[in-house]
Amino acid sequence: MPRVSTALLTLLLPFLSARVHAQVPPNGPYVIAGFSVEGNRSTLPHVILRELVLREGDTVATSDQLYYLLERSRQNVWNMGLFNSVRVLPTYLGGPEVFVTVTVTERWFYWPTPIFKYSDPNFNTWWLTRDLSRTCYGAFLYRYNMRHRNETLYAKVQLGYTRELALRYRFPYIDRRMRWGLAFGAGNARQEELTLGTRGNKREFITLRGRDTRTEWRGDLEFTLRPGHDQRHAFRFGYAATTVLDTVRRAYPNYLPGGSASSTFLSAGYTFTWDRRDSRVFPLGGDQWIVRLDRHGLGFGGRNAPDVTTFYAGYMRSWRPAPRWSVGGSLRAKATMAGELPYYIQQGLGYDDYVRGYEYYVIDGEHYVLGKLNALWALVTPREYVFAGMKSDNFRTLYLAVYLNAFVDLGYVRDTRYEAANFLANTWQKAAGMGVNVVTSYDQVMRVEYTLNAEFERAFYLHFTHPF
Repeated sequence: MPRVSTALLTLLLPFLSARVHAQVPPNGPYVIAGFSVEGNRSTLPHVILRELVLREGDTVATSDQLYYLLERSRQNVWNMGLFNSVRVLPTYLGGPEVFVTVTVTERWFYWPTPIFKYSDPNFNTWWLTRDLSRTCYGAFLYRYNMRHRNETLYAKVQLGYTRELALRYRFPYIDRRMRWGLAFGAGNARQEELTLGTRGNKREFITLRGRDTRTEWRGDLEFTLRPGHDQRHAFRFGYAATTVLDTVRRAYPNYLPGGSASSTFLSAGYTFTWDRRDSRVFPLGGDQWIVRLDRHGLGFGGRNAPDVTTFYAGYMRSWRPAPRWSVGGSLRAKATMAGELPYYIQQGLGYDDYVRGYEYYVIDGEHYVLGKLNALWALVTPREYVFAGMKSDNFRTLYLAVYLNAFVDLGYVRDTRYEAANFLANTWQKAAGMGVNVVTSYDQVMRVEYTLNAEFERAFYLHFTHPF
C-alpha cells in the first residue's frame, strides 16, 4: 500500500510544474515515487494496485524498461475484466522520481443476462437444423466486483434442452498478501436427450420425451495460489453423482463405469498457468503455458466410480512484427490413462478444442494433439470511442477492433475404442482458411471464417471466441 509520501504527492501534483509526458526523458535510473488511482468508483484501490508490476521505491534502470513495466501493468489491470478502459501514465517529477497514475473506466457490474444457446458443439452444427427444441433458455445473474474486491457471484437458471440450476462464488484473494484465492460452487442438470456415441464422426442420440435420460449433481472447491503476476496454481476437489435411465444403460453399457446406471465419485485436479499475454480475450502478443492434471475417482467416497487420469498441456505464443500485424500459434495435447474409459468422461476433438473446418464433426478418442497458426492484420486498429453525451460511465466508452485473418490448423485423435465407426479417428485433420474477426467492449468476439479442409469441404463458419 502507498505510504504517507504517496498521499502527499497526490495532493501536490496539481501544483507541480511537471506535466504528464508521453515520453520520460531518456536518462535513468528512475525511482517510483508513488501511485494514484482515478476513476474507480467501486473497485478498491489496493485491488488495482495489486496488478501493477511496479512498487513504490522500485528503481528502474532505463526509460525502455520503465515503459515496458508500465505497459505490463496496464495489461494486468485490463485483464481483470472490470474496466472498459485502462491507462497507466508516468509523471516526471524532476530528478529520478516518477509518479504513476492509473486511470480506469469501470464496467457495469450487474449482468442479468438472458440465456439462449444451442446444445450442439458449436453454432454452426446447430444452424444446420435450426431446431429450437435443441436450445436452452433462461438467465444468468453475474455480480462482478462483489464487496469492491473483484469477487464474483454467479447464478444460473436454465430451461429447455438442458435444465440446470447452479450457483458459484469466487474470492480472488483470501489472505493479507493477496496470494491465495478460493472458489466453490454446486449445480444440478437434467436432460431428455443424451449423446451415446458417434458414427461417421456424427453424434448419435437417445431421446425419451417427458423423461430425464440423465440427472447430474456436481459440486467443487478450488484453491488458487498466485505467487506472481503471471503464475497461477489451482487445486481442485470435486464431487459428481450421475444417474441415467436403464434404457440408456442397456443401449450403451459403456456410457458409465461398469455398465451401471449410476456413478458417484470424487475427483481431484491441479492446473498450472503461466500467462504473459497482452489480452486474455483476444491476445496479439505474449505467451501462455497451461498444464493440467485431473484424476476422476479417488478410490473412496464413491460408487461405480471411474478410474481415469487425464493430462493436458498447451502453449500459445503471439508476436507483433509490425503495428498492424500479429502472428501467433498454439500447440496443445491431451492424454488419457484408463483401463476402462466411460463415454461419459472421454472427449476428443469437436467440442472446446477443434480443427477449424471440422466444426460439423466430433472425433472421439483417448488422446489428441492440435496445432494452430494464425496471421492477423488490423483492418480497424484497436481504439476507444468515447460518447460524451452518455450519462453512465459504464457504457460511455466503446472499444472496437477489426482484423483480417489467415490460418492453418492441424489435428490428430488417437482412438482405440470407436475408430471402426469413425473415419476421422487415427488420421490427420488439416484445414486452412481466411476470415474477419471483430472485437468489442465487454470481451465480445465474433469470427466469420471461410475454410477448406482435407476432405475438400468448403464452408463459412461463425464463432464467438478467440481461436486459440
